[in-house]
Amino acid sequence: MNRFTTLPVICAALAALSVHPQAYAQASPTIAVTGPYVGISFGAAFGNREIDDSNSNNDEGLGRGAKIYAGYQLTETFGLQAGYVRMSALNQNTGYGTTLVKQTVTGQSTYFAGTARLPLGQAFALTAKVGVSLGKVTDASPSTPATKSLLGSNTSFLIGTGVEYALNPNVSFSVELESYGKLAEQVKGNTLTLGTRFTF
Repeated sequence: MNRFTTLPVICAALAALSVHPQAYAQASPTIAVTGPYVGISFGAAFGNREIDDSNSNNDEGLGRGAKIYAGYQLTETFGLQAGYVRMSALNQNTGYGTTLVKQTVTGQSTYFAGTARLPLGQAFALTAKVGVSLGKVTDASPSTPATKSLLGSNTSFLIGTGVEYALNPNVSFSVELESYGKLAEQVKGNTLTLGTRFTF
């Protein structure tokens, strides 16, 4: 079972909790984080092929992920966000005849999402997002007769969750786990990143 099948449950729980965040916050006032913002994140990227074959247990690999994004925090709880994510060196296994070839794939996603934020005390908050990912796989190497099967584009649901720390009303740090669904018909894209956000 894919480890990201639990993400929708997490997002739904966070959305439910965010209806009454004051019930979970500490007595001290939270740092207000509202308004327009931009951010950048770096970390790991990983995915697995959407094909049932004898080598499926070896299809998932670790790569690199980078994200730039911008949004508007409408309230302390809800906001909107758009961004671009690049995932490189995703390891994939492709079979051609009796030969198994290990390939590295480069993928990307442009996404649009609604966000939820649950303050926990003065500076910390749980975060969640749900939206649409416009994914694409642009390159796979080494080139084999099976390479074409990895390339292409796909539209999927984006789901994510994370933890945020507000240093002050203008600077925040976050750790986020996000699933961008299928970047192409046979390649999924997921990231675990550490980022910085600047609110104006």
